[in-house]
Amino acid sequence: MSEQTTTSAPEETVPAQAPSLTLADLTLALQTIQIVAQRGAIKAEEMSTVGGLHDRLFAFLKAQGVVGQEPAPEAPAADAQA
Repeated sequence: MSEQTTTSAPEETVPAQAPSLTLADLTLALQTIQIVAQRGAIKAEEMSTVGGLHDRLFAFLKAQGVVGQEPAPEAPAADAQA
């Protein structure tokens, strides 16, 4: 008789707890988008994609009661030398 050697697939390790996101994580992502946009780090061709993500995050967080009204865009500082 011939011996058969079988190799079994390595057992997949399942994490004890699946990764998750919290409302705080999503709020941080929204704030990050706002800061990056304010600093001008978004290319013109990326604006609609990033803006859409911002709008979806904001709407979700507003519906959850985490954020209130969207902050008004900052007006440029008036020239103090009048």
